[in-house]
Amino acid sequence: METWQTILFAFGGNAALLAVLGVLGKSFLDKLIVRDTKQFENDLKAKSDAAIEHLRNELQIRTIEHQVRFSRLHEKRAGVIAELYGHLVESLWEAESFLSPIEWAGEPNKKEKHQKAMNKLVELYRYFDKHRIYLPPEVCTSLEALVQNVRSQVVKFGVWVRYEEYELTGDSHTKKTDAWDSGWDAIKNQVPVARESLENEFRTLLGAAANIAVERGAPHAAS
Repeated sequence: METWQTILFAFGGNAALLAVLGVLGKSFLDKLIVRDTKQFENDLKAKSDAAIEHLRNELQIRTIEHQVRFSRLHEKRAGVIAELYGHLVESLWEAESFLSPIEWAGEPNKKEKHQKAMNKLVELYRYFDKHRIYLPPEVCTSLEALVQNVRSQVVKFGVWVRYEEYELTGDSHTKKTDAWDSGWDAIKNQVPVARESLENEFRTLLGAAANIAVERGAPHAAS
């Protein structure tokens, strides 16, 4: 073989080898890129899933915390309504006893009954005023109207019980009787209607509180 042929063959062989190596290198590099891309996609999906799960857990915790706070508020409201209603009933008892035209032997006199009725009304209003924040405005309005009506009747008749019968003139005696009759009519006819309406509003609030308590307990029961 001539020298120039040997040189040409050598260069040609190296070129072919380089070409083969180039093809193999590109194939290997493509496989690395595909593998790295797949790994990156898997890592990204895993991180995304973890982030979503963390966010879901955070939202569940916040929801539970909100439900607990809301439930406690309604539990407090239910306690306030129970206590407030107790004060209301005792006040109405004393007002009715004071304004009643029937008096039994051994009972306290009207002056004493007047003082007890006024004291109970004061206790009722003070408790209500300190806890009105737990009640809707419309319930507060209804209760205030009822208490004001009862108090005004007790006060109007109470003005006259301070006097003995012999101290009253004919006109004064008539005014005392009118105040007494008006108070008794309010207690027996006006107050029961207002009380029933208020009781219905209380029951609605207590029913809402009970529903929230049931909803709060439902997930635990299901689990």
